Parts: sequence; C-alpha cells; structure tokens
Amino acid sequence: MTRYPREVHHMARPSANQATVSRLPSTRESRPALIGLAVLLIFGGALASAWLAIQSGNRSYFVQVDQEVAQGATISKDDLTRVSLPEGFKGGVPSSDSDSIVGKSAAARLLPGTVLMRSMVSDKSGLSENQTRLTVTVDASPFISGLQSGDQLALDIGTSDGGKRQTVRAELISVGDEQGGAIAGSGGDEVAIVVSIDLSCLSVVSQGIEDRSITPALIGGESTLVKQTCEA
Repeated sequence: MTRYPREVHHMARPSANQATVSRLPSTRESRPALIGLAVLLIFGGALASAWLAIQSGNRSYFVQVDQEVAQGATISKDDLTRVSLPEGFKGGVPSSDSDSIVGKSAAARLLPGTVLMRSMVSDKSGLSENQTRLTVTVDASPFISGLQSGDQLALDIGTSDGGKRQTVRAELISVGDEQGGAIAGSGGDEVAIVVSIDLSCLSVVSQGIEDRSITPALIGGESTLVKQTCEA
C-alpha cells in the first residue's frame, strides 16, 4: 500500500498591519448613555425656562404719552398712560412719578406711544402768572429755524396806519414747520412761532399779528431796553 505524506493545515495568523474590527455596543449597553443625555437636556431646558420666567417677571410700569402734546404745551393727566417695560429701563419716568409731570411744559413735541423721558419735560410748570401764549406767523429764514425753545425775543411791532413802532419782550415756546406760499401772491415761505408774552401786551401783539407787521429779534440776558409789560 502506497503511503502519502500527511498534510498539515496551519491557521493563517493576522498580519500586524491588518485593521482590527471594533465591536459595536449592544442596544442594552447604549441605553444608559441615552437616558443620561435625555435627563441632561431636560434639566437644561428646565433651567432655561426658569431663567426666562424670572427675566420676564422683572418689569415695571413707566409713563407713556397717550395723546399728542405740542412743544411748550402744558401736560395734563389725560395726555399720559403707562407701559410695562424691563425693570432696568434707563431714562424713563416711573408711572408712580406721573404726578410730577402733570402741569409741566413739553420741551419737545410729544407723539403718542413715546416713552416719556425727563429731558422731554421742561422744569417750568405751564404759564407763569400774567402770561399768555399766542402764535405769530413770520417769514421763514435760517435765523427763525435756528431758534430754540426758551430763547428771549424782542418783537418789533408796527402799525397799519404808520404810527410809532413798539417793541415787546417775548419768550419763544416753539417753532413750527415751514409752509410754502401761505400769503396769496407772495410766493414766500412762512413759519408759525409760539411765544409767551405779558398779558398786558396782548392787544398790541394781536394787532401786529392782524397787520402782519411783527419782526422777531433774538436778545440776550435781561435787557432793560425792551419792555416786558405794555401798561399805559
């Protein structure tokens, strides 16, 4: 009988540079990690919600303009309302201090919805005793547009019959917007200014307004050359 050499089978060894396949974690092993992540997200969301709730709760009421108030006009209680704003809002007047605003003058034109600032209110409370306000229409010019509320003016007033001109002291309250061609055939622009004068000068200034013979001039200091009253 012929004998054949015995075959020996050897197992192939993996080479050193052969990539090793990692075993993926089973579903049971990854479940605790997913649960931990979910708990962390829920906890973080709860903290964020609590922070937003706290922030939204820190609010206060401030004074807001409810009805338009012209520059120089006296602010009444009906002109104001209140609005809820973040507690740290700077510059606003707390609604609890609204009584300190009522009766004072608007330093600028106040539009509805405006959150009132201290700088928008004049320290002067309305009209002084024996004072009145009226509107004077004058020719528009860079001089007029450059005037500011509180400026002291001298109103040079003429007469339609050619009589002696008079000069009356006035305080500027506000300057209106220019209006083109207000006088028929003049073709010029006009602007209305609001001034405060002594009540004794009302007739003189009113006549000047009717005659359209008033020329305003800016003066400085307490000039004694311009009379403040028009008593005979």
